[in-house]
Amino acid sequence: MRTTHRIAIMLLSLVLSGCAMQQPVEVLRPDEFSTMATRLRTELVRRGLLDENGAYEPGLPMNSHGEYRPASFGEELYKRLSTRFRMPDAATGGLTPETFAASASPRDDVRIGKGGFVMAQGMDIITVSIIAVTDWNGDGVNDWLLVCRVKPLLGNGPRDYYLAVDNVTAEGVLQPKIIAIYDCQDGTCVLVTGKARKDVLGFDPEHPYVDATPGDQVTLPPGSPAPTGGVHEDRRVEEQSLAN
Repeated sequence: MRTTHRIAIMLLSLVLSGCAMQQPVEVLRPDEFSTMATRLRTELVRRGLLDENGAYEPGLPMNSHGEYRPASFGEELYKRLSTRFRMPDAATGGLTPETFAASASPRDDVRIGKGGFVMAQGMDIITVSIIAVTDWNGDGVNDWLLVCRVKPLLGNGPRDYYLAVDNVTAEGVLQPKIIAIYDCQDGTCVLVTGKARKDVLGFDPEHPYVDATPGDQVTLPPGSPAPTGGVHEDRRVEEQSLAN
């Protein structure tokens, strides 16, 4: 009885201190999550994914039972993720196909792994990876956090799109919402949130933005070393996105 009493007191203390409000996060790409946490720390703290010290609660989200989970996130994202966050005219049956798979031509080089895919399309290298599974929007249902990295072979770039896919089910096109854009242009990289995202994209996406607050503003030359624990060089990122 004494042990049970101690446990009850400890749980009550956690609730009163606010610690119990932190959302568990199943991190599937530690390097990408570390980079996202560096760039969007304030937002992740606000949503309960990080504590005030920048630490997260690891493990399978408590409300994950019975929710859809594919055998391969890479296959799922390649076949079902909408490209409208980049191309507003993308639509099923339209001139611009809506998903990455539908837009691929026989000339495109596509490599798919369990955690994401890499696609060489035209003059771009596109890497899409799942970062984590967690209850991002606080509705009691788990969501997918993604990053889509577009690296042009010529000109400016790369550009990272941080995306949230709410309440994933087994069917239909996955419609992501834009959390933030990390954009590299003319020698500097800037994290773009709020209304400025429309200026970077050149259009207003059909699916609304996530109202996000950045952490410390990051402005670095594209070739600068990443923050400690952050994203590694592009070659390693591509290899890790294909790892089992």
